[in-house]
Amino acid sequence: MSTKAEPVPGRRAKRFAPAGGGRARQDLLAAAAFLGPFIILALIFQYGPLLLMVKDSFYDYTLITPDLKTFVGFDNFVRIFTDQGTVKSLIITLLLSVGVVILTIPLAFLLAMFLNGKLPARGFVRTMVFLPVITSSVVVATLWTFLLNANGLINSALGSVGISQQPFLTSGTQALPAIIVLTVWQQLGMATVLYLGGLQSLPSELMEAATIDGASPRQRFRYITIPLMSRTTVLVVVVITVFALQSFAPAYIMTGGAPNGTTNTLVYLIYQTAFTLQQPGYASAISLLLLVIALAISLVQMRLLRTRWDY
Repeated sequence: MSTKAEPVPGRRAKRFAPAGGGRARQDLLAAAAFLGPFIILALIFQYGPLLLMVKDSFYDYTLITPDLKTFVGFDNFVRIFTDQGTVKSLIITLLLSVGVVILTIPLAFLLAMFLNGKLPARGFVRTMVFLPVITSSVVVATLWTFLLNANGLINSALGSVGISQQPFLTSGTQALPAIIVLTVWQQLGMATVLYLGGLQSLPSELMEAATIDGASPRQRFRYITIPLMSRTTVLVVVVITVFALQSFAPAYIMTGGAPNGTTNTLVYLIYQTAFTLQQPGYASAISLLLLVIALAISLVQMRLLRTRWDY
């Protein structure tokens, strides 16, 4: 006698789906709905132009006649290292980046230590420190042009104390330092906020234990705060370096690359090469070189400043 159950007429056997399968599909659809527009925009306005730039770097043409392209291979890249103007702009950009990083890191760290303490109107002070970061670079460069020109506020203040007028924007030895100071002033708030976030995430137990063991404030700063802030320092150095490598508005508005090309940064050279000299292929090659330099410097900095501290 068979014990196999007979199916009931008119009923369908139930199929059991894996638990959570429907929820996983819903999460996938939700993620695609949120990320889809961003991915599409990134492909159109970021990665698409990047691929087009790589392609154009192997051609010679003008913006007036873009259809008349001539394939030149690696000639544009060879020209980068044989053209004295381009090499000079590369050196100037690297000097600008080094100067900005050297000045910004200690100033931002000390300012973050100050803002991390108890002070009145702390929120307002933090806002004022961060305000230059969100201000347009064009506005900042225009403001500093009024401050540093021959009849500007700074020269007027120097004249009131008996100091002769300084050619901040027309001197071959003062123009680049002036742009470095401007860049530090604008990016100091970003570095300070990053350091402030790192300071506020430090474990208070270590500080309390060090205080109980008799460590002085200087010892706690040197042996606890600085080592634990190494990861934040890596982030700040990389971010500030990338911003400095992209400097354009100060050279364009304040000096025009003058005097004698001492403020002709790579990004400003790319602009001149593409739109003034009508050589977009060569400008694309310089842009690709700048991208490689930024990636290489970031990787080297992360490697050199890598720390074993974790918290």
